Amino acid sequence: MSEIDLTELADAIRPTLARVYLTIRRRSPFGEYTAAQGSTLATLADHGSMRMGELARREAVRMPTVTAAVDVLVGHRLVRRDPDPDDRRAVQVSITETGRHELEQLQSARNEVLARAMSGLTDDHLQALDAALPALRALRTQLEDVDETSALSISPEE
Repeated sequence: MSEIDLTELADAIRPTLARVYLTIRRRSPFGEYTAAQGSTLATLADHGSMRMGELARREAVRMPTVTAAVDVLVGHRLVRRDPDPDDRRAVQVSITETGRHELEQLQSARNEVLARAMSGLTDDHLQALDAALPALRALRTQLEDVDETSALSISPEE
């Protein structure tokens, strides 16, 4: 296999991935909720109940930011706070059935937007997207597992 310049490859795919995500999000808004609130809900659905500090770390935001997002979601009964069984001073945040239902509706709407767009692609392009799925999933895992102490020096709020 030829040597691939990872920086050049990143520069080539990052803007496209970002634009695809942003376009899907714009064409299927999450009602009155912000992107941060939607991301918080999805993180809780994907990873289960967790402390606020862990949620802030996973979302790569500061505690006041995740607290504000959780406050809104609690107010709409999409998530709940419960005492942490290991430390009564702390709370665990988890998604509710209502939250799961709302998230499923959002994901369904976004799938429809993406499916409509893909219906205009050639069979070759569809097969290429299908073949790229394992690599994209592995990339997602790598990005989610990056330790805060890694070489990335980007501020969490940027």
